[in-house]
Amino acid sequence: MTHAYQTEKTLSALFFKQAEKFSDDLFLFGKFEKGAATQKWIGMSWGKASDQVRKIGAGLIELGLNKGDRAAIFSHNRPRWVIADQAIQAAGGWGVPIYPTSTDDQLAYILNDCRAKVVFAGDEELVRQVLRVKPNTPALKYIICMTPMIPMADASLINFDDLGERGVNSDKATAEMESRRASLCAEDVAAIIYTSGTTGEPKGAVLTQSNFMSDVGMMLDATVTNKMMERGIRLCSLCHLPLCHIYGRTSDYHVQIAMAGQMWFAESYQKVPQNLMEVRPQMLITIPRLYEKVYEMVNVQSAKMSGVRKKVFDWSLRVGNQVVDHLSSGKKLPPILSLKFGLAAGLVFDRVRKAAGLDRLVFAGSGGGALSAETNRFFRAMNIQLVEGYGLTETTSAITWNSLEFLKPMPDKWIYRKALDYLIDTMVVMQSQGKSAFAHPIGMFKLSLASNLVLPQMIQKPGTVGRACKDTEIKIADDGEILARGPQVFHRDKGYHNRPDWTAEAFTEDGFFKTGDIGHFDRDGYLTITDRKKEILVTAGGKNIAPHPIELALTLDIYIEQACVIGDAKKYIAALLVPQFELLEKWAKKNGIGFSSREELVKNPAVYKFYKEKVDKVNLKLARYEQIKKFSILPVSFSEQSGELTPTQKIKRRVVNQKFPREINSCYESD
Repeated sequence: MTHAYQTEKTLSALFFKQAEKFSDDLFLFGKFEKGAATQKWIGMSWGKASDQVRKIGAGLIELGLNKGDRAAIFSHNRPRWVIADQAIQAAGGWGVPIYPTSTDDQLAYILNDCRAKVVFAGDEELVRQVLRVKPNTPALKYIICMTPMIPMADASLINFDDLGERGVNSDKATAEMESRRASLCAEDVAAIIYTSGTTGEPKGAVLTQSNFMSDVGMMLDATVTNKMMERGIRLCSLCHLPLCHIYGRTSDYHVQIAMAGQMWFAESYQKVPQNLMEVRPQMLITIPRLYEKVYEMVNVQSAKMSGVRKKVFDWSLRVGNQVVDHLSSGKKLPPILSLKFGLAAGLVFDRVRKAAGLDRLVFAGSGGGALSAETNRFFRAMNIQLVEGYGLTETTSAITWNSLEFLKPMPDKWIYRKALDYLIDTMVVMQSQGKSAFAHPIGMFKLSLASNLVLPQMIQKPGTVGRACKDTEIKIADDGEILARGPQVFHRDKGYHNRPDWTAEAFTEDGFFKTGDIGHFDRDGYLTITDRKKEILVTAGGKNIAPHPIELALTLDIYIEQACVIGDAKKYIAALLVPQFELLEKWAKKNGIGFSSREELVKNPAVYKFYKEKVDKVNLKLARYEQIKKFSILPVSFSEQSGELTPTQKIKRRVVNQKFPREINSCYESD
């Protein structure tokens, strides 16, 4: 069976094809009504979405947007983000998404670098921010307000709905929009996406329609996904990663268009736990920190258990880990282990999933950073297929994907095809309805057959980011850097906008993109990421140390929220630790430790001793030269707003070094 994403050449053509086929079905959900925030979920059909795209696209042309002109989107996630992006493409423009958390300087830099003629602003606060920088952005002519504003304070301001009216009232602009949309081709530019800048100035990666469409094809190139689409199974997702980031854009937005699913837009990252309970999504694309939060929550609750309840929980987790070990190594599940797993699901795992709003979850994706193998194992033990991938803005997201997949082709026999159908029946259909296959005799039979015939041949390795995507070449340079080449990698003739020098430096002579990450393959071709090449610490003794795995090990402790390892050009490794303050404060009160502020709390000798025990525990698993000799406990958290984190919660090590010199120096005062 051929699907629309395999026949259409552009994202715009794919969107309109799906909108025509599923016109009356609901597509976009958000807590917005006519652009204004509301307290209830409002759905928009595919047909209504495509009508709005046509109106806004024609409206842009009526304003004077020419083919190849830039139009920026400066907004938090919402249905109108997707409408705006599709309208820009339909009008022949280049979309430029900008993080809504950007400072005035960052906003002005991007608007000037891409010479945006139009910017869509999400709410009144963002509109005011654009107005502040407008005098310094000469190319900018119009600001489109997604949230209705009355009265309009500036002649350049236009309400979203008013722009649509301009479009629908102009037959000429409408005809021109349809002509441009029909003429879009694979090599046309779709977007300039600026990197979030962990190590310096943002770079604008120019990505074509073919880059995006190749990526969609790669992410959907899996046996289970193909089977789902053949059977017309469509899932709903809770979209909360910034759509201006390549990972959220491709894995949520583009994949849901290709699968004709539903996108529910979370109110904010902080409200994700609440929205999970409201939506109970069947698909979840997020960063490692959210999964780690769920894992921490379960660990906190298990620490409070005692007696029989505690024994049952620990037994269930051991059983789940045994199942994961079998499946990760291609071993069949012994009948007794299958029965134990079913019992563990009924007693523990199903309840945990429901408490977190994950009881209908079929597919969970993790990216934007490393996920610990321990966290991955925990979710797989709960019968949630947590899939990791790896990629960058310049590679249009994925170059590897750790999907549940056959290492060798499935035998072409009726019993194996039937077992695969049973796998879809139980782990997709039933699970998407919030039902447990273990609670139904027929479901148990189907899952048992699939577990013996199909699952042992479908390998997924926790702790890796999977194997190379379809049509993608990956090799490791002599210094360990990961190099990639494929149709999703941005083109050398386009590269970084306005920076041919950066583009030239980004490729090897034989055309491989230099990812800047260090990694290695195992014997089955599964890739493990070690760290960023630029973030490798070199001690005074000449030892190369990857900080991220150490930070990951530290933050697995429920009392450590964040960690930043330091030690470049120093005699030894040290760390800055950010406590999980809610838990630490409870621990302090329980142990009779008084404090009037967090500053006073983290300076308490008993607290330092408490954290030293945790650091020492991590040190036991590290080589001597990697061990943390000293650490400083911070009274504040790293955040995107204060500048230490990127929008995907990666640490900006350069910023941390600039903002905490006293705390860093205290780790080396006696050096």
